[in-house]
Amino acid sequence: MTYPDTSVANYITANFIPLKLMLNRPEDWPVFRANNILWTPTIAFMDRNAKIHYQSPGFMPPWEFLSMLRIGKAHTLMAWNKSREAGVELLAAAEQKNSFAPEALYWLGVASFFEKRGTVGMFTAWDRLTEEYPGTPWAMRVYPH
Repeated sequence: MTYPDTSVANYITANFIPLKLMLNRPEDWPVFRANNILWTPTIAFMDRNAKIHYQSPGFMPPWEFLSMLRIGKAHTLMAWNKSREAGVELLAAAEQKNSFAPEALYWLGVASFFEKRGTVGMFTAWDRLTEEYPGTPWAMRVYPH
């Protein structure tokens, strides 16, 4: 199980205020509709203004889930001009070498650009992405240089 996993539970406790909504409870439907959440489970990352910055549907094992949590947190941090902190989360997610690593490297490049307003760090992350994960959808998205 994912949520009872110690590393997942500890990360959630340290970084988020969880909110559980259920598709079978009509009183929760307005939140689903207002945020374009189509299916459960969907993990959505909201900021303090209840704006969603990242969503991830479906079940996943703990080692994948933790990386997804880091990417979701990073998206929210970047939206609040905290790119350096986002980069820390994205680098940790990229180091896990799981299915979320290519996405983490892509966004690590974006966070680096936002932080330094330059392309050196962005292309460093994207070069690593295209070298380690060629042919992935995330590698195909990088700007050629």
